[in-house]
Amino acid sequence: MKVAVLGASGLVGSHVRATLAERGHTSMGTTRSAANTAGLVQLDLADEARFEQLMSDFKPEAVVYSAGYTWADGCETDPERSRRENLEQPSRVAAWCARNRVQLAYCSSSYVFDGLEGNYAEAHPVNPINVYGRHKASAEAAILAATGGEALILRLICVWGRELAEKNFAYQVRQAAREGRAMRLPSDQAGNPTWAGDIAEWTVALLESRERGHWHLAGPSPDMLRPAWAHEIVRGLGVTALEIVALPTAELGQKAPRPLRAGMRTDKIQRFAPRAARAPSELGALLA
Repeated sequence: MKVAVLGASGLVGSHVRATLAERGHTSMGTTRSAANTAGLVQLDLADEARFEQLMSDFKPEAVVYSAGYTWADGCETDPERSRRENLEQPSRVAAWCARNRVQLAYCSSSYVFDGLEGNYAEAHPVNPINVYGRHKASAEAAILAATGGEALILRLICVWGRELAEKNFAYQVRQAAREGRAMRLPSDQAGNPTWAGDIAEWTVALLESRERGHWHLAGPSPDMLRPAWAHEIVRGLGVTALEIVALPTAELGQKAPRPLRAGMRTDKIQRFAPRAARAPSELGALLA
């Protein structure tokens, strides 16, 4: 299988490419930045002509869309950028995939839910409460409409793992612990910590089986609070104890409202491809 991975320098995209290689598939990875991205092709998804030329040259059988503007607070203060990168660009890619009969896997988010109930199944109605979530929910609908329901919509949450930019929560905790610096964390935000390698294995398996529709790709702990997750990371890294200042979200001054109980059920993906998802306490080896 030939797969184009858009956003391949990021956390999820890089793991997807590694898994594709391990399973004998051919991939092309794209990145918006040219820095420190050997082996990847530079592509700004705003450049439609460049995208179409790359796809015409590579001729993928599938596209994994793991690009986008994922900083929720940034989306809240710059909704136009969020609309461009989280709704308009993936919608155009979906239309191209539909025209060319190319399978599409789109990385979405648990932020499509309002966080009032938690433990969400795939069929639960979406009700986003911030700009990022609204654009992701709209992109899901637009992609499914463009592809006649054939696309894979992969909802992700609390993703951690080895990453070139070293910016996900695991690295933030590691840095704070190394510096002996206290971390201010929300005491009331819960979700499933999810290793990017597990997401990659599930994604490739879904592509190989030509699956479609919504899938929740997440770890086994939908109710884990941020402080508990941080302590698991510290234990996994074997670093010195971390001082945590746990505060209600309302006191943290975050620009984007957060769905407090955003955890997702994983019954569907575990029935399809049972997997003992990796825990943050195993993180030492997985970040190396």
